[in-house]
Amino acid sequence: MKALYLLFFMLSFLIAAILVGCSKEPTEEELLKSAIRNHSEDEFDKALDDFTMLVTKYPKSDKVPEALYAMAVIYSNKKKEYSKAESVYTKLAMNYPDDATAASAAYQRARILAQHLKKPDSAIVAYEYCLKRYPGAISASAARTELNELKKPSKPSK
Repeated sequence: MKALYLLFFMLSFLIAAILVGCSKEPTEEELLKSAIRNHSEDEFDKALDDFTMLVTKYPKSDKVPEALYAMAVIYSNKKKEYSKAESVYTKLAMNYPDDATAASAAYQRARILAQHLKKPDSAIVAYEYCLKRYPGAISASAARTELNELKKPSKPSK
């Protein structure tokens, strides 16, 4: 009887080892495709999981800025989690300042600070950074307009 239990245990262990050994980690391309597919199917939590896994498992990937930008857009536009969106935009703009998405990320961060998080002083600093770092960006004109609005003295209440 002991031999039967030992055989069962060893067989179970062998099967488990084979299954674990056969499971492969998804590649960065697979994670990105899965995230994009989940996003297109309005599965935003699954898309966020895939993007987060890509950023975590492949931090040196050239796909990280794209993943961060997509995460911030989901947090802002779909989930209305503005604090998380602002944090992800900050990470993107600060860690990847030369990426094609960085200027937009810097602008969106400033906009969220001003409009959604109601932090005008932080928004002013963020808009000024955006204009200094990315003066020729498409978003520069809007950033300048919004910065000027924030700097206008407020009218005294009666």
